[in-house]
Amino acid sequence: MATLRLGDVMRKLLALGLLGLLLGCASSGVKVSEQQAESFKVGVSTYADVVSALGDPTTTTIDSKGIRTAAYTYSSVRSQAQNFIPYIGGLVAGYDTQASAVTFTFDQRGILTGTTSSQTGVGTGANLAAGSNAATRPYEGVRN
Repeated sequence: MATLRLGDVMRKLLALGLLGLLLGCASSGVKVSEQQAESFKVGVSTYADVVSALGDPTTTTIDSKGIRTAAYTYSSVRSQAQNFIPYIGGLVAGYDTQASAVTFTFDQRGILTGTTSSQTGVGTGANLAAGSNAATRPYEGVRN
């Protein structure tokens, strides 16, 4: 009969913990903070400045007058801790979602004419916890 050493047990627990963390989060898009968005100056900053600092936008649009809109959208979902409780986690499951959208508008010359920004955060309960996990504010400080 094989015996388990403490080091083997610790490695397996660490691997399971890391797997749980990886399975508990998902995100997509480009996250732009309000501070980053405010760093660009209307009438001064250009489309090239924005793309250089933030990367390619998730969506770009050019209208018939040559006005360009560049949007950076981001969304993420994180499992709440109770989801990982053996046997009952599925009954009291909860998820935190976060989303942001920052839009930059440029004139025909590529000069910034305006910005908009929105941030949302919602807590959601499932099964027995449905309706009980409404977030009072978006979760902050979590890096996905």
